[in-house]
Amino acid sequence: MSVYPAKQHFIKTAKNLGASTGVIFVRGSDTIIHPDSDTEYDFHQDSNYYYLSGVSEPGFAAAFDIASSKAILFVNHVSADEAVWIGVPPSLEEYRVAHGFDEAHYTKDIEAVLTALNPDKIYTLPHHSTEQLGASLVSAVDSEKLTEAVHEARVFKDEYEIETMRKANKISGDAHVQLMKEAKVGMNESELHGRFVGLVFAQGCSYESYHSIVARGRNAAILHYTKNNMLINSDSDMILVDAGGQYKDYASDITRTWPVGAKFSPECRDIYEIVLEMQKAVIDACAPHKQWEDMHALANRVAAQGLIKLGILKGDLDEIASNYITGYFMPHGIGHMIGIDTHDVAGYPKGVERINKPGLRYLRARRELLPGMVVTVEPGLYFVDAILADAKADPEVAKYIDFDVVSRYHKVGGVRIEDNIAITETGNDNLTSCPKEVAEVEAIRAAALQ
Repeated sequence: MSVYPAKQHFIKTAKNLGASTGVIFVRGSDTIIHPDSDTEYDFHQDSNYYYLSGVSEPGFAAAFDIASSKAILFVNHVSADEAVWIGVPPSLEEYRVAHGFDEAHYTKDIEAVLTALNPDKIYTLPHHSTEQLGASLVSAVDSEKLTEAVHEARVFKDEYEIETMRKANKISGDAHVQLMKEAKVGMNESELHGRFVGLVFAQGCSYESYHSIVARGRNAAILHYTKNNMLINSDSDMILVDAGGQYKDYASDITRTWPVGAKFSPECRDIYEIVLEMQKAVIDACAPHKQWEDMHALANRVAAQGLIKLGILKGDLDEIASNYITGYFMPHGIGHMIGIDTHDVAGYPKGVERINKPGLRYLRARRELLPGMVVTVEPGLYFVDAILADAKADPEVAKYIDFDVVSRYHKVGGVRIEDNIAITETGNDNLTSCPKEVAEVEAIRAAALQ
């Protein structure tokens, strides 16, 4: 894969600032020690710093002189004593070349290097320390404008980013398939979780994009179930696995739901097929200039049609849609931006508010789809006791729901299917290739149980 496009990311960010002079200055994260110990927390780089540098090591900084378009990397110096414990680092020149910068210096020289540029403004992020700038430069600091500029730059992925995310999806998708091939009654959710982590690490991922969800049966009705410690004890259950590996600091976020046995039970298959149709409809519709909230509404309409057919919902389709009844079965949004962060930045541009309606209130983005965006498409249907109790207690909602039919499907727990797609000039490119058709999934499970 080519050199990380750090300088191009600085240029995009500077353009968003609308400034022709000044310096952008960003700091990476530092190593953090557990209180009252000498053990480090797992290191995760500051996402905005990584976007502008491609550096995943602690203690670095970077700057960009807007007028000259010069990108400068500041490297954390490792003493001989430190090198005994962590190894000898690359040279300044090796760092410069590896990350595509014009210059490289040690962090002790930040003040001198930036002072020589004589900037009229130094654009920083509000959560980044300016201590290394020194007293002479602090008066030029503007910590208000850079956040929006870098977030908007991160929304639109370049070829390097999309191909990195495609690789993350391939690694993670293959791991999902392997879990389908290995799971059986008597295993614990934790075994599948550990196996997933091992598989993605073995293929180059540095960590999980988020804490994986491995939920059998009714546990799948807990949207962010992370205990992952229950015995898989029934071949009539399904297993929902929501897991992704982080490759070169870019996330993947994939969910697959599949039977413990060789085939879906009739009730599980009914719900699964509706969710699959929801996802297919949205992916087919995703294209430039579509509104993300309209994709959410489309998923809910397909859900309503399917749930009416099963008898779970009753009444007029348009009334059900206008009263957000499907929000009691899909209480989350259709998806979110994804990139360096799993729930990536800028889902709600300045001035855009959330819609306080069932399902919609948890929509993680409200904006027009445009080429270069990468989003997840993750419809789901769940039988959540607390939400169903609220629905039953409200006559204006309960009249649309047949709770006797709901009770037959309660054991399903929940189904979610999630892919990551990049918006293109003509439609979208699905970065996720993991099997999801009923026949494909059942074939894998049948072969696994032979």
